Amino acid sequence: MSRDDHAPAYPGFPGAGPDAHVRTIPACAALGMRQHATLGQPVYATLDAALPAVRDADGRIDRGAALVLADQATAGGVFASMAQPQPMMTLDLRVDWFAALPTGVLACRIDDVTREGDLAFVRARLSSDGAPVGAVTARYLVGAMPGGEPGMDRRTELLPPSDAGSFAAYLDAQLSNEGLTMVPRADHVGGPLPAFHGGVIAALLEASAIRTLDPALRPLDVETRFLAPARADRPLATIVTPRRLGRRAATIDVAAHQGDPTKPVAIARMLAIADVPGKAQAVELPRGDAFLHRSP
Repeated sequence: MSRDDHAPAYPGFPGAGPDAHVRTIPACAALGMRQHATLGQPVYATLDAALPAVRDADGRIDRGAALVLADQATAGGVFASMAQPQPMMTLDLRVDWFAALPTGVLACRIDDVTREGDLAFVRARLSSDGAPVGAVTARYLVGAMPGGEPGMDRRTELLPPSDAGSFAAYLDAQLSNEGLTMVPRADHVGGPLPAFHGGVIAALLEASAIRTLDPALRPLDVETRFLAPARADRPLATIVTPRRLGRRAATIDVAAHQGDPTKPVAIARMLAIADVPGKAQAVELPRGDAFLHRSP
């Protein structure tokens, strides 16, 4: 239990506390994710590369693990905007990468949440030791879990982290003729349907696109749209469609299905470029509605 669980939390978080809540979600617990949401303080979630299950082959936090973090952290932003817990599901998740993933702690901090009826739009930033790593935007439908379940998640058991030696081992996706296939495991679960965690789906789609890239290219952004619940009692397979494979840039589409390729449960598009990465710097500009209402 984190010290945040002993302080007042935003009332929209379900369960015994924000950090305890993510530790009841199998996919989040498997990656050692921590949630911070003390009332009146910034809302953010973290992963630590000290856990092998989140690492890539270079010892950095894997981009797939960062996608799981981005999905769950932005959901936390929506919980923080609520007066009481309500179920929700991810409609769209986009991450723009600015820098290499860290070998230490990666944080996803919520910038703001815009509510429009049952829709919620979230903006967040990925960072490590204060340095920008990426930007996240996500959209949620509030009022139902994947599969249309109307009630809140009632799980209470705190789950242990995965003993996988890497994120690739945790994902355990196998090569197929058209992409990758992932056989469901208990620690891939997000919603209690059981459904694959949205971040795990995004990670599978991202890994499928990476297989198509020339090693000289680096991912610049990836956007995932969730079309239907992906049940975690059936395999999830991907089909990769390169839209453009150039020397300096590539655009790759990926679709995930559960037996019928004509009925995808999620789709993603990745943009990759060959430019050498520079040092990412965040430039903060003035904010405030007062500037928008000044007379010419």
